[in-house]
Amino acid sequence: MSTREKATLRTRRKQKPSHAPVKNPAAKSLLKKQNPNNPLGSKGGGVSKSYTKKEMLKVVKITQKTTGQILSKTELEGTRFSYVANKHTVLRLEPDSAEFPDLTTVVKVVPGDTYDRALEMQAAGNTRDCMPVCVLNFANANTPGGGWLKGATAQEEQLCYRSTLIGALQPRLYPMGDLECLYSPNVIVYRNSADNGYSFMSADDRLHLNPSVSVISMAARNRPDLTADKSDYIEPGQRHLMVDKMRLILRTAAVNNHRRLILGALGCGVFSHPTQKVADCWKEALEKAEFKGWFEQIHFVIKDGTHEENLAVFTKTLDGLNM
Repeated sequence: MSTREKATLRTRRKQKPSHAPVKNPAAKSLLKKQNPNNPLGSKGGGVSKSYTKKEMLKVVKITQKTTGQILSKTELEGTRFSYVANKHTVLRLEPDSAEFPDLTTVVKVVPGDTYDRALEMQAAGNTRDCMPVCVLNFANANTPGGGWLKGATAQEEQLCYRSTLIGALQPRLYPMGDLECLYSPNVIVYRNSADNGYSFMSADDRLHLNPSVSVISMAARNRPDLTADKSDYIEPGQRHLMVDKMRLILRTAAVNNHRRLILGALGCGVFSHPTQKVADCWKEALEKAEFKGWFEQIHFVIKDGTHEENLAVFTKTLDGLNM
């Protein structure tokens, strides 16, 4: 990095990064000093109102350069590409499969940030799963990374700012079909969250050695027709499509030997899907006999502070679900 680029990152005082084992003077925060009463807090996973468009574009520029440098150094396989998963490449799970792990599944709903929770789950150990944690990216069906180049701050964009994900989302794989998703085997997470200033998690020369996760990128339909009170889909087919999308996500994770998943409120942000119906769709998908015994931990991570109803609805519907 140039001296100018390094100077753009200023670490906020009185707040340590959530995943920063090494203090890196080059990885300082772009955030102005935050209001201590910010409702998002350190677990919110959202973007501080102190961010300006100019600051976000600096985040984009540094991410582009740093991701390129990391990918040029890493020897980790599967960091530069993704696979297309669909009904032809990912088949129904069968309990008589040689890979069937026969696990008891713990389902939780927790507030927070997708990557932060994934890294916490990965660091916790006490698991039979030797694969990286697999996280769900609420993707844009037409554009890799959605609006990340413009400084947008939805979930997919946040994943791109903090990791090498954008390097794995090849433009040739777009647009994604309704019943397609992308599986990225190894995505290196090298930055802390927006609330922690996007600071680097390690020294510059060790960023390529940071933890990796696997990512499934699935797009919900954009702004489906809803009832007048916005509580349900007008067309029953929209609900069936969501359940089918969720089944594909779960199958893709399972056939790639992932037993720990970070999922979320797919479509409940700017795509305007009804929160309760999305939670119900997840419940319907997870309760299908096909998925019993395939997963060890499934955490639904809901960004708190901006969509409080999402957290409440998902907790009531899914927390502690018996699979």
